[in-house]
Amino acid sequence: MYFLGIDTSCYTTSLAIADVQGNILLDRRSMLRVQKHARGLRQSEMVFQHIKNLSELFPQGYQGIGAVAASTVPRPAEGSYMPVFRVAESFGKAAAYAAGAAFYALSHQHAHIGAAIIGTEKIFDGEFLALHVSGGTTDVLKVRAKHNLICSITTIGQASDITAGQLIDRIGVTLGYDFPAGAAISVLGSRGVPEHMNFSIRGLNASFSGAESAVRRRLKQGMSAEDAAATVLLYVAKVLNKLIIRACEQTGIMQVLLFGGVMRSEWIRAYLGKEQRAKLVFAEPKYASDNACGLAIQAGLYHQYQGVEDEGKDY
Repeated sequence: MYFLGIDTSCYTTSLAIADVQGNILLDRRSMLRVQKHARGLRQSEMVFQHIKNLSELFPQGYQGIGAVAASTVPRPAEGSYMPVFRVAESFGKAAAYAAGAAFYALSHQHAHIGAAIIGTEKIFDGEFLALHVSGGTTDVLKVRAKHNLICSITTIGQASDITAGQLIDRIGVTLGYDFPAGAAISVLGSRGVPEHMNFSIRGLNASFSGAESAVRRRLKQGMSAEDAAATVLLYVAKVLNKLIIRACEQTGIMQVLLFGGVMRSEWIRAYLGKEQRAKLVFAEPKYASDNACGLAIQAGLYHQYQGVEDEGKDY
């Protein structure tokens, strides 16, 4: 028996297949194409590319699909909606119904958390904190799991304006790099000397737009590209470090899972690992950014624990 996961985010079309032992047998991803110097895509453009990509990514030769999980919303919360995820939902339901399999409507955060767990050699059982840091999200989460099955996700903090990933991407595009620019900024920043900037956090809600304006001003005043990149990375790292400290203090939970495209940055990972007293668990770089592997694993776990009689239920 096999389990299929599908994720259609603002950056990547992803499809994965896992077996009953939780091994990833297939991991296919296709980045959405963004025109040079652009800072993103409209939702309609994303939907069009996802439909095209999924028709090419779908595998052949896998018989016995027992369950399908798709990211149908950004977050498991009332009112959470984004058109791109309708593509994953439509393809996922079609695949499940054609195979006579269970369909699980999960969220993009389920996809990220499920993928981040892979390769950590840990069993997540009970409550833990999570930081989802990407181009679309900077969320502080409280998660409850049962033997790696994600039971609940509660947002306890988030970006109040733009996200950490948007800050990095916008400065990267300004410096002449293609969108998304996270990888380029990480390499560039490793050669620069960061300037310290005061950060803005209210509770567990962080602001990044002020940092964008400040770095743009400094670039006009002659700051080098290397120093600008290093300054952005330091700002993001300091904000994340403070969010972790406050979240641990407020909840009493000291285990934190970190994932999302921004958390692929070795610079930021090294800073947090040096500064933090909490038990940080970093997603493997290949599972930190958008992918469907976590959904494939979760499909198998939901099928195991919930049974096919719960087909169609949103978790």
